[in-house]
Amino acid sequence: MTNSPHIQHWLKQRQQTPCHRQLLVIAGEQSYCQNQAQSIVEQLSLKRQIWVGNTNACEGVNPPQTSFISAGQYHQFLGNECDAVIYNAFDGLRANALAALSGTLVQHGLMILLCPPLAEWPTYADPQKAQRISYGFVELAQHSHFVSWLVRHIQADAHCALLSAIEFTGKNKLLTPDATLATPPYKTKEQQQAVAAIIDSVNGPDSAPLIISADRGRGKSSALGIAAAQLLQNGAQRIMVTAPLFSSTAQLFSHAQRLLDDSKQHKQALTWMNKGIENSIEKGIDKTIEFQPVDRILAELPSADVLLVDEAAAIPAPLLQQLCEHYSNIVFASTIHGYEGSGRGFEIRFKQYLAQHFKEYETLHIQQPIRWQADDPLEAFWFKALLLKFDLCQQPYQPQLTLECEFISQQQCLDDPELLAQVFSLLVNAHYQTTPDDMVRLLDAPDCRLYVLKQNESLLGAAIIHLEGGETLSELADAICAGERRVKGHLLAQNLGLYFNHNQWVKRRYWRIVRIAILPEHQQQGLGQQFLQKLTELALAQQVTLGTAFGATDKLIRFWQKAGFEIIRHGEKRDASSGTTSVIMLNNKQTP
Repeated sequence: MTNSPHIQHWLKQRQQTPCHRQLLVIAGEQSYCQNQAQSIVEQLSLKRQIWVGNTNACEGVNPPQTSFISAGQYHQFLGNECDAVIYNAFDGLRANALAALSGTLVQHGLMILLCPPLAEWPTYADPQKAQRISYGFVELAQHSHFVSWLVRHIQADAHCALLSAIEFTGKNKLLTPDATLATPPYKTKEQQQAVAAIIDSVNGPDSAPLIISADRGRGKSSALGIAAAQLLQNGAQRIMVTAPLFSSTAQLFSHAQRLLDDSKQHKQALTWMNKGIENSIEKGIDKTIEFQPVDRILAELPSADVLLVDEAAAIPAPLLQQLCEHYSNIVFASTIHGYEGSGRGFEIRFKQYLAQHFKEYETLHIQQPIRWQADDPLEAFWFKALLLKFDLCQQPYQPQLTLECEFISQQQCLDDPELLAQVFSLLVNAHYQTTPDDMVRLLDAPDCRLYVLKQNESLLGAAIIHLEGGETLSELADAICAGERRVKGHLLAQNLGLYFNHNQWVKRRYWRIVRIAILPEHQQQGLGQQFLQKLTELALAQQVTLGTAFGATDKLIRFWQKAGFEIIRHGEKRDASSGTTSVIMLNNKQTP
């Protein structure tokens, strides 16, 4: 452990005084970083640890309550709680994992990020790079703009501690007495109000959906669990729970179990339904809380006294609408700024549907954190660094004035943080699946292009385009058509080559529109059509085929057809997450 008096003071203060959660960055050689991290968590007696990535320096050390995982396994820990997260960036960066695992840290916890020296980190050969960049483009990505962005935020944040072999900087932020606590089983008064709202919604005379929204760590999942237990204790027979992943409901079931275990009458009333297994209700148990995947619920429509939908923002709005059509008592819990999907898109689109069909629907927002205290520096850091909490600015639009379509380079995004924040917020609002991983790809992937729609420097729209096919795949074209090869990315080229069994579809150069978005206040005014027209002109000028692929709905297909695109392939199998079939469309000026 370093003998720097600054870090010793910092550690001693964290040992003796309640402090906020914090990010500690340890920069240097990998073995040095891991040894320092191990020493710090031991000195601070942080028992429940999650080590992410390569942990060779810690071989033979396996304290109780410690998990060693890869970045891709972060889903398994959603809803869990820990005292320390040690993330080894030498093994690669995954923005979704950073955001998700920071949310598992309880108050006074420490997140430790191990990385190369900050000046060298942007050019470090990230092992995760090949997982987010298409085949043929990996070698072109020699510099990470995202890491440069992250380093900038680390150096600018007064409450981000930084340790290297030559120095330590950083200070603790002390906790203050919390006046928002409530009596058990509630952690805050807002959580108590949320439970009361759920029960009133179920037992009230008017059957209308209830939406509970919150940022991470506010106890909305716990509120669902507490309410579920209380509903069983007060007469409900069958409570159905759904979410994008069963692991997302860990806190819900944990709190329900705790309350039911305390009641002799209902001690055996809980049925755990892991991953949608068969035999949904055990014989002899007349009261249950059970988990079922969304697709199974919609396929079988099981009866339930109430349906609780957790992490609703990460479920496509069409599926949520179908649930509303079949269940009169339904509660949605939604994360507003999430790493699993966009709560902002949920707020805009799904609430529009509810307003049209359920005028009596209610909403409740939980502001007060439970796992940590308000003004938490760790949450603030990741919100800012990953653009998880940035509101769109209204921009003027005058139909009589000219619109411009402009290419924005990755370096421009880095040089203009306000522009990057506006673009990413626009994309988050537009699509429920936009996550921090998409921000990394936007900044780093050589096959990714950003175009914006502007008028007098006002940002009105944004489009993400991926480069596909062409010379990059020419040597693999025959193998791809024969179904013998499948490489990263190149969705249009590979799907059409395989479907038509002709290598010219693989060798063709494509621009695939992955996202296109217009500011909400200027939608339905033809801007999307004008944007697509300008992109079509650019594609024609560069002799590439403009196309797109998405989960088909009648509304979306009409939009693209109006812009001059035609269906080339329409899939038959429904996607489990979106409930839609896939469709590939190409601009009809460029189709054979």
